[in-house]
This record gives sequence, structure tokens and C-alpha cells, in this order.
Amino acid sequence: MKYEYHIAIIGAGSAGLSTAAGAAGLGAKVVLIEREKMGGECLNSGCVPSKSFLRCAHQAAEIKHSAKYGIRASFEGVDMKALMDRVQGVIREIEPHDSAQRFKSLGVNVISGQAQITGPNSIKAGEREISAKYIVIATGSEAIVPPIKGLLDTKHYTNRDIFSLEYLPKKLVILGGGPIGLELGQGFCHLGSKVAVIDMAPKLFTKDDHEVGPLMEKIMRSEGMEFYLGAKIVEIIKDGESTFVRINKDGKDTDLEFDTLLVALGRAAVTDGLGLAAAGVATDKRGYIITNERQQTNISSIYACGDICGPYQFTHMAGYQAGIILRNIIFKFPAKVDYSAVPWVTYAMPEVAHVGYTEDAAREKGLLGDIRLESFDEIDRAKTEDDTAGFIKIVMDKKKRIIGTTIVGKKAGEMIGLSAIAIKKKIKATYFMNMIFPYPTESEIYALASRNIAKQSLKPWMKKIIKMLI
Repeated sequence: MKYEYHIAIIGAGSAGLSTAAGAAGLGAKVVLIEREKMGGECLNSGCVPSKSFLRCAHQAAEIKHSAKYGIRASFEGVDMKALMDRVQGVIREIEPHDSAQRFKSLGVNVISGQAQITGPNSIKAGEREISAKYIVIATGSEAIVPPIKGLLDTKHYTNRDIFSLEYLPKKLVILGGGPIGLELGQGFCHLGSKVAVIDMAPKLFTKDDHEVGPLMEKIMRSEGMEFYLGAKIVEIIKDGESTFVRINKDGKDTDLEFDTLLVALGRAAVTDGLGLAAAGVATDKRGYIITNERQQTNISSIYACGDICGPYQFTHMAGYQAGIILRNIIFKFPAKVDYSAVPWVTYAMPEVAHVGYTEDAAREKGLLGDIRLESFDEIDRAKTEDDTAGFIKIVMDKKKRIIGTTIVGKKAGEMIGLSAIAIKKKIKATYFMNMIFPYPTESEIYALASRNIAKQSLKPWMKKIIKMLI
């Protein structure tokens, strides 16, 4: 059968754009359908604006602590319009790379409108019928706004519109203590807002190693943030000119006043209008599309990648999964996903970066051999940077190979890549003691950990032989 297109892609976020650019570059005839903005969540309301905002916020924190470094500077407040203008400016700077014009120049037919899957090889886009040998669904995810009593009747923000604020909140309450809530909460705190974070979990950073949560909570509390953990959100209450969030913790109700409310209670798959049920595309209980190791749905000609299917909702994961799809449908390689070395970073100050197994996950899988934790207070560059609060934790299997790493530090996101390589290449943790790291850099903590792992591995009889040789 002859099809109009080789690949039809629904969604022009990170996953869809990666698939479209890769496929067009390899000579495939591609159509890309997007009902909203090109660039999707990452460009317009996710990674790009949030990191641009955090750069401004962390600058404010540095100014506030400048006296510690012998610098006389004063923090006189925030021009939120100018700050948000910079955020939008960064978006505009990156926008051309994700634009319809660029993708048309690559040979991609870009259509604006709602896409509906009408069959294994057919899509309806507006009034137009499209046929394609393969369909790739990459419609992403969106913030969940749960049916909390009074919430829908109260002005609230999500990551989708928080970057349109033209005033600095005096009292910001954040529903949700995940990465989005913590990053933005700390950012607004640095700018001068009074910030309270509410979460039903008993601690922060529940997906990371257990040393992370208490340390980050201590740091953030020291900056003035308030946390209500293990708390249930009961309702939003309007009382005259004031608005409150009522929470219940340990059987006791507490009302927290706010002038700005940010909802960061997780994400939901964007599937409305796609016609998945009618097309027979299987989804899980939460509405996410189910895919196999090749990113293929239960319908062999339909694939999915990015947030719409998970299991990791990261821009870098969207690009990775897009590559898996291209290898399968263009090169016909039996490419399968490998999630053994997926890095993630929470861009707080300090950053929290992780890759591979946590200690608990490795123990549950029966893979845990040993762990090593080193503090940055042993590293000279960390001392010069005033970055000694954090640590590196290396998780090893029984052969002393690295299978997981957590880093807490100002440069953690830039450093975690070494461990990702080590996991993929099945490198032993002692490998880094033979590497030459430039001095002074915080990456030297890898060499320190590696040397101490080697010392820790020495048996008594080995130490006796070494003494004899000396």
C-alpha cells in the first residue's frame, strides 16, 4: 500500500521534534501535527523558562550573601516584569530552533491543528485526512489540577502560567514538594517571597537516596522556606480579603494564608482528542500510553515517545526514545530501551543529580555490593566555592562496578555524566583513582571516592604484604 507519508508525528514538543528532525534528516517523508505552540512544554513552560527564572533567583541569593565574600552589595528588591522579560527573552532566543519555519526547511510538513487517530495508518487533522506507514504519538504531559474543594474557584498557577507573573508574591503556597515545587519554591524564596510547601509524603526527594531529603530540607529551611510534610490538603478557603489552604497533619487542621498559589501535584498524559480508545491504542490506569521496549504500542504501526508514555518525564529521555523509534522504523534495527543509566537533576541550590540505582533499589534487586559516600568538605575546590554541604554517593554491585550515583552540589548536574558513562561501560569504582582530574575541580571527588573504595577493599593479608614491600 502506498502512503502519503512515511511517518506522521503528533505533537511538536521535545519528543516529536527529535523524531521529526531525525527522520527528515534520514530522507523520510514526514508530517508533524501540533495544536498549540511549537517546542511544547519544555520550551514554553518547562525547562527553558524555569531554568532562566532560577538563574535570576539564585543571583539574588548570591547578592544577599555577598558580604561573606568581602563584597559590599545590597539587595533592594525585584523588578518582576524585567525578570520575566528576561525569561521570555531566552524562550524567544531558542524559539527559532523549534519553529515551524525551521522544520519546513528540513523538509517536514508542519500542520497546525488537532490530530485524531482514525486507524493504524490514518490521522484526521482538522478537515484533512492523512495516511502514513507509521504514526508516532508525542503529545506530552500537563500539570494535574486535582478536585480539591475550592481550588477551581480560586486563582491558582501551574508551571504553564507561573512565568507570566508580574508581581513578586508576598506569601506563596505551593501544593506539591516534587522537583517543580522545590525548584520554583526556592527560587521565589531567594527573591524574597515567604514560601510554604505542602506535600503528603513524609519527606522530600523520595525517589533519591535517603541522605538527600534531610540535607536539602535543612538547607531550604535555613533559607526561610516552610514545609508541611505528611499533610493532607483539605480545601481552599476564602475569608473576606484573605485566602487560605486548610491542611490536616496528624489529625490537626492548620490554615495557611497566601496571596499566590502554585499547584505542582504531578503530571497527567495529554490524550484528549486523540481518539485512542476508538483507535484501539492501549493506555494504563493513569492514561499513559503503554509501549514495549521498542517504543511500540499494542498497534504495530503506532509508536509513542516522551512524557505521553514515560516512564521518565525528562527532555533528554524524549530525545533518547525518539532515537530508539528511528532505529526501529527506518533502519529496522531491533533497538530496545535501556534505562540502566538514566540521569536526572533537580535544579535547586545545591543541585541534586542521580543516575542508575539508589542504594535501596539495588538492595531490593539483589544487586547491592557496597556503597561509598564522600563529602565535598574534603575537596579543595568545594571549599573555595563554599560548596561543602553536599556529597557523592556511589552504589556498587558485588564486582565493585558502579551501578548508581547520587551527587548533591552546586555543579552536580554537570558532574553526573561521568557516572552515566561508568554504568553503561560497566566500569569498576576504583577506575577513577587512575584518572588525572584537573586541580582544583569538584570532579576530584570521584578520585577521592575511588581511592577510598580501593583502600576499603584491601584484605588484612594484602596490607601485610604491602607493609613488607615498603
